[in-house]
Amino acid sequence: MKRIYVDANVLVAYFASDRAEEAKKKLVQNALGVFTQLKDMRLCTSMWAVAEMVNVLISAKSMDRAEVAQMENQLVNEKRLKGLKIQIVDVSPQGDYDFSEFFYHVRRGILRYHSGVGDVIHSVIMKNNEIENILTFDEKNDFKQIPGLTVLHPKDIKIEG
Repeated sequence: MKRIYVDANVLVAYFASDRAEEAKKKLVQNALGVFTQLKDMRLCTSMWAVAEMVNVLISAKSMDRAEVAQMENQLVNEKRLKGLKIQIVDVSPQGDYDFSEFFYHVRRGILRYHSGVGDVIHSVIMKNNEIENILTFDEKNDFKQIPGLTVLHPKDIKIEG
């Protein structure tokens, strides 16, 4: 089964209420519509992506804190985007994996790939959970610098055939 990690910027576009995100919101809605038709695919994200989403919606998008908290609560508890189930993965499924090891992997990723801290955190979580695909609006190509990841942009998600 193909697993696709949903980046925070995709969650922001999905939940944002401002006009600046309207075009991205449509792309996300379209991609989710395509994904509903695929049986061999599962969406995944992490609490790190959810935390980033909350921060951006409140800080950059000036959304009401109570409204954002309600959105976050619904996402975390229902685990659905447009009716699609989304798995919220742990930092690692390995039981003895601790913060020291996690942050060692993050530091190593920063030194190796020169990507932003947030994107390296996502990549470590993805690698720990054996997720190779990420749905993102990342235009800086930070994820493309990290070997083993396939970057999917919502504009490129279409029904083949």
